[in-house]
Amino acid sequence: MNKKFLVFLLVFVFVCTALGSGSTSSHAQTAPTGTWLGTWPYAAPGTHNLSSFATGGLNDNLGVLYRPLVELQAAYYLWATNEYVPLLAEKWGFVDDNKAYEITFKADAKWSNGDAFTSEDVVDTYAIGRLLGWTQYNYITEVSAVDDHTVRYTFKDGAASLLAERLFLKEYTVARANYGALAEEAKALFAAGKTNADQEWKDLVTKVQEFRPTELISSGPYTYSLADVGEAFMTLHWQPNSIFSGSVKFGDLKIWAGETEVTTPLVLSGELAHSTNVYPPATLDAFTAAGIRLVAMPRGYGPVLLFNLSSPIFSKKEVRQAMAYAINREQNALLTAGLGAAATQYMSGILDSLTPVLLDAADVDALNKYPFDLDKAAELMTAAGYTRNADGKWADSSGATISVEYTFPADFADFAAAARDATAQLNEFGFDITERALPWQEARDNILAGTFDLSVWSWGAGAPFAYNNLTNPIRRWTTVLTADQPGLHFNTKEVDYNGTTINLDQMIIEVSNGLDVAQQKKNAGEISKILNELMLYIPLNEELSVEPFNEKSISGVPADDDPIWKNPSNDHPAIWLILNGTLGPVS
Repeated sequence: MNKKFLVFLLVFVFVCTALGSGSTSSHAQTAPTGTWLGTWPYAAPGTHNLSSFATGGLNDNLGVLYRPLVELQAAYYLWATNEYVPLLAEKWGFVDDNKAYEITFKADAKWSNGDAFTSEDVVDTYAIGRLLGWTQYNYITEVSAVDDHTVRYTFKDGAASLLAERLFLKEYTVARANYGALAEEAKALFAAGKTNADQEWKDLVTKVQEFRPTELISSGPYTYSLADVGEAFMTLHWQPNSIFSGSVKFGDLKIWAGETEVTTPLVLSGELAHSTNVYPPATLDAFTAAGIRLVAMPRGYGPVLLFNLSSPIFSKKEVRQAMAYAINREQNALLTAGLGAAATQYMSGILDSLTPVLLDAADVDALNKYPFDLDKAAELMTAAGYTRNADGKWADSSGATISVEYTFPADFADFAAAARDATAQLNEFGFDITERALPWQEARDNILAGTFDLSVWSWGAGAPFAYNNLTNPIRRWTTVLTADQPGLHFNTKEVDYNGTTINLDQMIIEVSNGLDVAQQKKNAGEISKILNELMLYIPLNEELSVEPFNEKSISGVPADDDPIWKNPSNDHPAIWLILNGTLGPVS
C-alpha cells in the first residue's frame, strides 16, 4: 500500500472518529446567537450562591422562570389541554394498581459537565429532599432506581394522587457529582432509623444548607458561575450538553436585578425585553405608547393580608372578620394593579378562578363572601369588646386603640399598593395603623420570624390542586417553619372550630389525596368553609400578569389568543417557548 495513501487513510479515520465522538457527547455543536433580556430579583454578589437547597441559591436567584432552564424538570404542564409534555422524562405513569409511580428519563440526557443523567441522580435528589421534609414524602415511602433511567416512587397505602404526580414531574433533579456525598450521608441516617428529632439529622440539614457548590452542574441548556453575577445584572450562558441545547435560540440570558421601580426605565429603553414585574396602569400605557407588546396571563396568586395571630387583637376571630368586611376589595384590586387584578369574591382560601372548579357548587354557595359592609364590621368590633372613642378610633376596655404596624415590601409594587390601600381603609374605619415599607427580603424575613403585626405576601397558587392553594399562605408561614421561625404564630394542628379541635394541617395535606375527584372536591369544600369562617388571613385580590414582550428583541411571540397564555406564572409560558425554540432573537 502507498505510504501517502496510508497516512491519508489514518488521518481520515481519525477525523471521522473525532467528529462522531463529538456528536454523541453533546446535543448541539455551536452556540446560538442573540441575548434574552429579562429580569429577576436575584441575591446580590456576596450573598449569592450556587446551591439548589440554600437561601441565596438557585430558588432565590432564578425563580420559577429561569431555574427550569438550568435544572430541567421531568415534564411541563400545559393548562389549556390539561396535559404534560416531556422535558427530561420520556414516559411516566401509575403502576402496580396505583401502588407506585414510575418515570423513565431520556437515555441521552446529560449534565453540563458531560456526565450521563441517570436514575441515581434522582434517587440522591430525593434522599436530600426526604432529609429536608419535602411534601412528596407525605405521599411516598421511598424512591428507588428500577434501572439506569427509570425511577419508582412507592406510595404509602392509598396515597396515590394526581397531586403527587405533579410534584414528581415538576421537581428539579440535582447532579450527583455535586450532592452525592450528602445524599449518602442522608441514606445512612435513614438506614440507622434516625428521624428529624435526632441531632444527627438536624446537623446534616445544616450541612446541606451550608454546602456551597463551586460549579453549577446543569441539565438545562443554560448555566452560570459566580463570576457571571454582577450588581446590576447576571448572565446565564448556553452549554452544549443538554437535550435542549440544540433547540434553544438564545446564546445568553441576561437577567437584570431589581423590581418595578428599577426595571421600568430598562423596559422603556429596550435594555430589558421581558419582565414578570408588576407595573401600574400608567406605566403599562407608557409601554404601549413606546410600541412594546403586552401579553396577559394568570399570575396564579394575589396579595393577602397576614395577621400575627399571637396578637391579643388579631387572635380574636371577630376582629379579623370585621376587617374583611371593612376593606373594599374592589377598590383594593384597582389600586393593586388596575385592570390586572380582580377583587376576591369567594373568600374560600382558593383562588377565585379555581374555586368553582375545585369545590362543589353547593359548597361555593355556602361561603360568606364578606361584602364591603361597614355596619357589619362595626357590629363585629363591638362583639369583640371594642368601642369607638372620641376620636373615632376603636378602643378596648382599657382605652387602648388598635395601634399596630403594617409592613410590606417596598419594591413589590402590587403588594405595596395593596397594603397601603388596606391601611388607609382600615384607618378610616377606626384603626390606628402605621405603614412601614421594607426591602422585600426584610419584609419576608419578618414574616418568617413572626416579628410583625400585619403584613402582606401572596396567597393561592398557580397549580390546579386545592392542596397548593390552601397551603399558601397558612401552611407556608406556620407548620412548615421551625421554632426559630414561628411565622404567623398559629398551630394549624390544633385548631378550635365550632367547639371541637381539628388538625387543619393534616386536612390540607390530605385534601388532594387519591384519584377520586369528587372526594377531593368534598375535602376542599370542608376546608374552605373552615377558613371562610375563621378568616385566618384576608385574601385581597387575584392578579393577572401583564408582561412586556419587546418584539424589537424577541421573535416568535405567540398571538394573544394562543392557548399557551392560559398557563400561570408557576408554569410560565416562556419556559416552554424558550426550550422548544419558539422564542428567539430578532435577526
